[in-house]
Amino acid sequence: MSGNVTFSYSHQYPYVPTNGKESVFVLFEFKAAKAKKLNRFPINLSLVLDRSGSMSGKPLQYCKEASKFVINQLSGQDVMNVVIFDDQVETVFPPQHVTNKDFLKNKVDSIATRGMTNLSGGLMAGSQNIMKQATENYVNRVILLSDGLANVGITSYERLKKLAEEYNTAGTIITTMGVSKHFDEELMEGIADAGKGNFHFIDKVEKIPDIFAEELEGLLSVVAQNLSLTIKPAEGVVVDRVYGYEPKESEAGIEVRLGDIYAEETKSLLLECKIPPHGEGINNIFHIECSFVDVTDGLNHYNFQNEVPIHYTSDIEKLSKASNKMVDHQVEITKSAQILEKAILLFDEGNIEKGKNLLYSSAINLQNRANELGDEELLEESESILEKLADFDYSKQTRKTLHAEKYRQMKRKKRS
Repeated sequence: MSGNVTFSYSHQYPYVPTNGKESVFVLFEFKAAKAKKLNRFPINLSLVLDRSGSMSGKPLQYCKEASKFVINQLSGQDVMNVVIFDDQVETVFPPQHVTNKDFLKNKVDSIATRGMTNLSGGLMAGSQNIMKQATENYVNRVILLSDGLANVGITSYERLKKLAEEYNTAGTIITTMGVSKHFDEELMEGIADAGKGNFHFIDKVEKIPDIFAEELEGLLSVVAQNLSLTIKPAEGVVVDRVYGYEPKESEAGIEVRLGDIYAEETKSLLLECKIPPHGEGINNIFHIECSFVDVTDGLNHYNFQNEVPIHYTSDIEKLSKASNKMVDHQVEITKSAQILEKAILLFDEGNIEKGKNLLYSSAINLQNRANELGDEELLEESESILEKLADFDYSKQTRKTLHAEKYRQMKRKKRS
């Protein structure tokens, strides 16, 4: 592998019984080295901004401030364009190198609000602007921000997700940002997942510049692009769930695309699987293949293969050995995300008390596990849930807050 991206795997338990096991967790992790900023690849960026009527006033003001901040941070090697949409789509300025910054910022200042929300039109225009460049030589990113529902153009969740997937296959990463309480969080997260970017819920418009800055910081420190993993289970091994990323079945195995990886970032993938019976000793359960493009020093393509073994035993003492606390942590965070998802469904159905009880039980379980493992992060997760329940009122804003927590936990991102 490249020295800039390392791969590791960890089992929850060091041994499994020879008669097999119904539920085994395996954690795969990719870690990126510190960025070489002087050698970074140029950025090809499209900001796609909602300028529908609901964005008038402070939301649009902060979007302009954030856009001008991005312009200031980019250099002449970078390419940028800005697209705005309401019921119609308009390119504020087409793809161009970020050289005349005052001109570009004046163009941003000219944006005004009007109309409805043609989200699909904005997404297509921004992605097509990206593709006008030689995309293989750039870090390609669309940042889509909206505070409303897709009510003009393509409005189907599945069609919009498919559209994002197609643009991603062509080389573009899509990040989405939902502002305030009126946007569709499932849709915005779905677009981001299909586009292999990030999803952000911005609960206060004042945070728009900070979230833009966070996203830009990542863009300026991309270490590798098109990170993908193919997992081929050994005979009898069944992968029940892949947590954090949407897998695809193929003849080659289970394919997972993880997108770009930033400097000092860790991307983790948690698998839950069934392990068949086997004799004493070490036996391979997965064959994996990984590929990515290292962009820190030229354009180097890397491919590597690896076997993932597990140790079978009938020795009771070995089977009683302690679990891996790092994997335990990830398992508990993932379970918490699943319970948040179930609670949201209960709240949507009007079962408020049942949903609250489910969250309370989850918080207490996390608290107990945190104490068992000596895990401060799990304790923080527990306390956060209990704080939300202390004065609980299920509203659109609450739903989006819970949804964002579920997304963060399922992606195993640290609390900011």
